[in-house]
Amino acid sequence: MKIGIYVDAANISLNGGYSMRYDVLKNYCLNGESPTRLNTYLPYDYERAKGDYIYKDKQQNYFSILRNFGYKVIIKPVKKFRAENGDEFLKANVDLEMAVDMMTQANTLDKVFLLTGDSDFKQVVRALQNKGVRVETIAFKNVGKELLRESDQYTSGYLVPNLLPIEEQEFDIWGQLGSRVRGLCYEIQPKHNFGFFRYLDIQNEYQSAFFHFSELPEGHYARHEGIYEFELDENEKGRLATNIKFIN
Repeated sequence: MKIGIYVDAANISLNGGYSMRYDVLKNYCLNGESPTRLNTYLPYDYERAKGDYIYKDKQQNYFSILRNFGYKVIIKPVKKFRAENGDEFLKANVDLEMAVDMMTQANTLDKVFLLTGDSDFKQVVRALQNKGVRVETIAFKNVGKELLRESDQYTSGYLVPNLLPIEEQEFDIWGQLGSRVRGLCYEIQPKHNFGFFRYLDIQNEYQSAFFHFSELPEGHYARHEGIYEFELDENEKGRLATNIKFIN
């Protein structure tokens, strides 16, 4: 299996994935296979770097870490734009370069993992599929519906074990009793005040956990397809979700 990973880093960071672990992403997507392409597209403010040495060193160290994980780092310069009201804002548009790379490299790939929530990539997804490439999207918040519809599969990055580490929790206990995990609410029984979450264990196998509405945050109603973080408990009937926190 020839696998490519393409990360729109700015989009991911601005939409819930600021602390995403690239090493975890690589292991999850490859699942033991050797990578064919690992590309991440990152903005860099050259003008700021001329006078802000802390920023420069921090960004260069970050780029080095990603390269050590095996990623090719494609740096896009940040440019200044002026809005109609006169306000200036910074933007580094990676869409075109990322799209071109995926299209030109598609003939060497069987599967692409696309890390973005930007629906502008829907046409690229369709074009890759027409070349026989399977496209799976991973993102966190603000994911375009058109992109979801075009992708062969969508996985919320919140569900991937340790992709966004849970504070003060060791990586290897994800999914064990007493650990905290994140899951998707896939069934709700309002008349009986309970429902079920689906979550991934540390082997990336889906498991289910029952929850009672009394474990939800005060004033929160269970939302179908919502993402929740919770602690795993157990009784004679199976896994229970307790101490629930709404995520997205």
